[in-house]
Amino acid sequence: MAYAIEDTSPEHVGMVQTETTSAPRSVGQPQTYRIARVGARPLKFSGSELAMAMSFTPEIPFWYEINIYRTTEGDFVTAVRLFHQSEDRRDTAEAWRMATLEDALSALEHYDAGKDVDFALIEPGDCLCASELGARALDLQARIMAQRKHYGGLVGEVLYELDNT
Repeated sequence: MAYAIEDTSPEHVGMVQTETTSAPRSVGQPQTYRIARVGARPLKFSGSELAMAMSFTPEIPFWYEINIYRTTEGDFVTAVRLFHQSEDRRDTAEAWRMATLEDALSALEHYDAGKDVDFALIEPGDCLCASELGARALDLQARIMAQRKHYGGLVGEVLYELDNT
């Protein structure tokens, strides 16, 4: 699947930006990246992308993208992006700067995709019996487990490919 570092579609504007110049770039030449993060300042760095994996499947309404970068300073940046097919949902990104590749990979392994699952609160005045509340809880638990499994499969592919290169 083709991959673009900068996606300019309206729902993805500003998530990842690269600074470009008019001079052609050679393969492996460092670029300047700016990763917008929800609830945090953008992470800016210069470096090269080491790995990228995406879990896009047309049947699933969301997908993850994982990136690992090596900065020009010698440390590593790990980014986890969550995209949604629905225009009503906001895409998100989280990124961390780590001293070692081992720490960067550990950040991927310890990311909890369960927190990415949306849920509806019970409206005040709604009268739900215990069995209805239990059914909602079981549904939410199943969606959290499915999201974690989806993300975990992608991380497993990345780690497998890195071990075999």
